Formats: sequence, structure tokens, C-alpha cells
Amino acid sequence: MRITPVAQHGLQLTRFGFMNCYLVREDDGYTLIDANLKGSEDAILKAAAGTPIRRILLTHPHVDHVGSVDALAAKIPGLILGASERTIPMLQTPPDLSLRPGEVGDIRGSSPGIHTPVSLIIAEGDRIGSLLAISTPGHIHGHLAFLDQRDGTLYAGDELANLSGLCITGFAPWWFPLKAFSSRAQAKETAIKLLQYPIHRFAPGHGAVAEGGKPALEQAIANAKL
Repeated sequence: MRITPVAQHGLQLTRFGFMNCYLVREDDGYTLIDANLKGSEDAILKAAAGTPIRRILLTHPHVDHVGSVDALAAKIPGLILGASERTIPMLQTPPDLSLRPGEVGDIRGSSPGIHTPVSLIIAEGDRIGSLLAISTPGHIHGHLAFLDQRDGTLYAGDELANLSGLCITGFAPWWFPLKAFSSRAQAKETAIKLLQYPIHRFAPGHGAVAEGGKPALEQAIANAKL
């Protein structure tokens, strides 16, 4: 697993050159944002280099973001697992992928479910240490992103990707398979919403960290043709 520093407080952990999760340093240890594919737990613990991982925050329930949750929970006593309330049914085994009233699009992508219960329900505006939770639907219902308010890093999950430049995942290049699974229009609306936040860089679920702040996001929005 490749380890790349992110600003002052983060580490990007990349598996197969393509799948990212992140360790974010807090006063009490690390927060892990997403848990990559199954079988990543030992590499994640090695990257933490003895600093305790206190909690996992999930952006969404797809397999490349929750794969190692159960294995990490088995190895780390007292581990906190945080996710949005909307995500909880999709994390069940088997997952409940039914739509709720008023939701647009549908629910696609591989959501295998996990056995570890969510112990921290996260809503928009909640602060978990240095991280501000932002509701970012579009790729999938209940999706969250997390903004590190110390340095302006947005841990974007699959709302955004960096594939030959920053892009909204639903408008990624033709060769990228993981496009928005619920609503491309909603994904674009979410990106427009993100313009109001003091973001300096984007740490996506796929691709390298992208600098550029608001101008980079504005360009990604301009490139998103419905």
C-alpha cells in the first residue's frame, strides 16, 4: 500500500494504485476515513506506525470503502465506527438498498454490508475532532465528505475524483467505471454546494490529492455536462 502525506495532518493510503483511504491525525490518535478493500487491515495498521486508530468514518457503503472495517474492528478494541443514518441500512448484512420517499435515482454499486455496528451516527454539521461532516449525495444516498478545518483538506469520498484532473465522479472520463450511481444531477448540485466551504485541496476516493481549491472545483463543475 502506497503512503502519501496529505498537507500537515493526513496520510493517503493507496491500494492497487487506485483505491484510497486516509489516516487523519488528531490529538488522541488517528481517524481513518474509509477502510479500502478487504484485506487492507494489516497495511493500514502498519501505516499508522503504532499510533492508535480511534475511529473509522465512512463516506459511503461501497465495497472499496468498507472492505476492511470488520477486520480492523476485530483488531482494535473500542474502535468507533461512524456513518450517516441513511447509510446504516446499506451497511446491514444483507444490505437494504431500497429507496426512501423523495429520493431520486436508484442505488447501484457493490454494497456488501458489514457486521460491525455503527456506534456514531453522523449528520451534516457534526464535528468529529477536526473534521466537519458535509452531506454529499449524488454518488449514493447518505454519502458524507469530511473537511479538515485546520488545513482545508476535503476528504471527498466518491463525490469527487482526480482522473486527469479534478472531476465530479458522475462525469469522470469514459474509461472510469465508478460513475455516480444515484443521480448525476444531484452529484453536480452537491459540487456546487461545496463551493461555500473553505476548501484548499481535495482528497478523493480515487486518484491523487488535488490542490487548487475553489477554482479547481469550479472547473470540475463547468466540465460536468448533463
